[in-house]
Amino acid sequence: MQKRVKEKKQENEANVVTALNLCKNARDLIRIRKPEQAEPLLLAALEVSPKNPYVLVALGDVKRMQKQFKTAAKYYQSCLEADPLNPFAMSGLGDAYRGTNNLDSAIEIWTKALDTHPENYLVMTRLADALTKKGDFTTARQIYERSIRLNPDDPFALSGLGNIYVRLKEFDLAGPLLERLVAKQPQNPRAIGALANFYRRQGDFANAKALFERILEVDCRNVYAMDGLADCARGNKEYEKAKQLWEKAMAAGMNIAIAQTRIADACLQMEQFAQARHYYDQVLSVSEDKFALLGQLRLIETEPGDKQNKIIDAAKIFDRLLVLDPSDHRTLNEFNAFRIRYPEIDAYIQA
Repeated sequence: MQKRVKEKKQENEANVVTALNLCKNARDLIRIRKPEQAEPLLLAALEVSPKNPYVLVALGDVKRMQKQFKTAAKYYQSCLEADPLNPFAMSGLGDAYRGTNNLDSAIEIWTKALDTHPENYLVMTRLADALTKKGDFTTARQIYERSIRLNPDDPFALSGLGNIYVRLKEFDLAGPLLERLVAKQPQNPRAIGALANFYRRQGDFANAKALFERILEVDCRNVYAMDGLADCARGNKEYEKAKQLWEKAMAAGMNIAIAQTRIADACLQMEQFAQARHYYDQVLSVSEDKFALLGQLRLIETEPGDKQNKIIDAAKIFDRLLVLDPSDHRTLNEFNAFRIRYPEIDAYIQA
């Protein structure tokens, strides 16, 4: 019996060594972005060592690189069943959730990861980015600042914190931080983009445009830079140029709903009412989008037509907006402003 136990132990140890060697070779392939070649090695490793955390995390990474986020999440979760505090699995699981636009779950797992590994600045920037997208600028700011104390030159934390300062209109803090970032990393598109966005938000479209163009010289399909250039054109009232740039950005992979809404806004500025309606309708045929609905309100008011029909149509839009989010500040401000102009609307509101 003891002999059999000893043999089994030796077999398990040999399997672990085999799995780790396969995993090491796979990691080398992952580093040079060849996940398809890494996957067979990892599946072979998983066969001989099915609960090995290194193998499970690596498989999650491969699937995440292939944008198969739900499968990636399963591998990370399997790892956490065997090793509940594995920092790589928690970080990767958050990435997988983010890939499916499940920011709430990403924030939850990254928060847990920081509770157990409080100096993991890579997770800090991920968590702060997600909180920024959710509009929690105060908490995001605190986490970025904490990350920078640990790693003062981290470009993700510096650009993220700089963008927070811009959003909070603390331009005296944002400018020096972002200029320092670009000075340290003059070829980093994220750093250049953050500074360009700072200039854009201040209305300095010339400097913003030059920086966005600098990004595109290195990466001609950078969607962020294309969007930024389009926004600079809009800021300069070059609406046809803005429209063309957003169409180009959409073809390069920009979020379709955001791009179509911005194209529609540009069409509205040029009084191309039919085109504006077409693009807003395209967005709303997929989902109830606040910005497309707000755009339709502007279209209703701007386009020539019967006043009563305008009020009835606007009331229908406000009903949809209030169902979408009855406490949204912008919706309520737009509604109150419309009521001042057209008090008759109260008779038609259902929500």
